Amino acid sequence: MKRIACRCASLASLALLMAVPIAHANLTVHPMRVAVEHQRGAQVRVYSQSAQTQYVQATVKRIVDPATDHEAEVDIEPGQLDAIAVTPGKFALAGGGNRLVRVIPLSTVTEETAYRVYFEGIRGDANETSTHTEEGPAAQVGLSLIWGTLVHVLPADPLADMRLDGATLHNTGNLRLGVTTVEHCVTKSRCQSHDITHSVYPGEELQLPFTAASGDRVRVHYRLSHAGYRSHERELQP
Repeated sequence: MKRIACRCASLASLALLMAVPIAHANLTVHPMRVAVEHQRGAQVRVYSQSAQTQYVQATVKRIVDPATDHEAEVDIEPGQLDAIAVTPGKFALAGGGNRLVRVIPLSTVTEETAYRVYFEGIRGDANETSTHTEEGPAAQVGLSLIWGTLVHVLPADPLADMRLDGATLHNTGNLRLGVTTVEHCVTKSRCQSHDITHSVYPGEELQLPFTAASGDRVRVHYRLSHAGYRSHERELQP
């Protein structure tokens, strides 16, 4: 009886493994992050990883309170005037081919704003989809992956600025600060470097792992959305 129970348990485990959906990257996008400057759009290229034609739809979501504990994405309603638009918003993607998608600025923002553009396979007119199901005892259910490109929309008059208040770094400019490292110097020869790697959007603040006292010097190393991987540096005093 024990042998039968063990055999049944093994068969049940095998059945569960066979029923697990397997995700297939039927499409990829590049780049995963773009910056939209004032009156200048950006481009994203969508690549097919499938031999069959698939139909792709782009969905735009605005990110509220980005890089904070309250970060959330909200839908852009059809016909709603927002900072960006994506064209084409829906297209056929030939097997093994690629398609250029443009991100176009629609209105001017006063401070850097974050969006995410999602690309996913949808059902086409010819009932072709980016998912497939194979019948049989070892059926695998293909799940199309949804790719999201982060879009930074920049203001017309960009300004990177910050202020230090004890253990708090305030972003007082209108651009995102991609903080990478903060150095705390109590004397010219006594400095401690802290790797942080955190985005601080306009009006937001960052809690530092130390409290700067009067006479200390703090060097902030950061990157900007429109300057690629170029590093910037700002020295602050409390």
